[in-house]
Amino acid sequence: MSAACWSCHEPVQGLICPGCGALQPPRRDLDHFALLGLPRRHTLDAGALEAAWRARTREVHPDRFAGRDATQRQLALQWSAALNEARRVLKAPRTRALYLATGRSELLERGGPPPDPDFLDAVFELQAQARVAPAEAAAEVARLSAEVEAELAAVIGAWEAEDGALDRVELLLSHLKFLDTARALTEA
Repeated sequence: MSAACWSCHEPVQGLICPGCGALQPPRRDLDHFALLGLPRRHTLDAGALEAAWRARTREVHPDRFAGRDATQRQLALQWSAALNEARRVLKAPRTRALYLATGRSELLERGGPPPDPDFLDAVFELQAQARVAPAEAAAEVARLSAEVEAELAAVIGAWEAEDGALDRVELLLSHLKFLDTARALTEA
């Protein structure tokens, strides 16, 4: 999809106008994967992510536009911020999974999927147990975390094989967050 250059109004498809050399604004319709030129998948090679981020960053780094007008310097800063945010979100597997499922990089504090009441009861019992028997609680937290991680991997694997949806991802990540909190209590 081409757009018109903000400076010379010529058609532009890339980051920099071929006509006048002006840096173009980051497109709001691009998600983090597209921004970095990566496939929209959960399974990403960490080296490929870093290489894509470095290549894009080199093109739009603010130092390359230091001698340009204020608009292009500001656009370079916007690009840097957008690319850094894309890298941050896609680098962490849990954050990447949430982003794929919801378009957000953080779980909602309120309004997300309600946790399973039985799961919550188990976590609250583990938190209480952590105060009196931290080793046993830690073992149970590890077991439950492994179960939830396995279910999350299965959901994502099915989606990547085009045989499932990501609708349970947010709930499973919420469960992992509860378990992380319980784990921290066993280590205190």
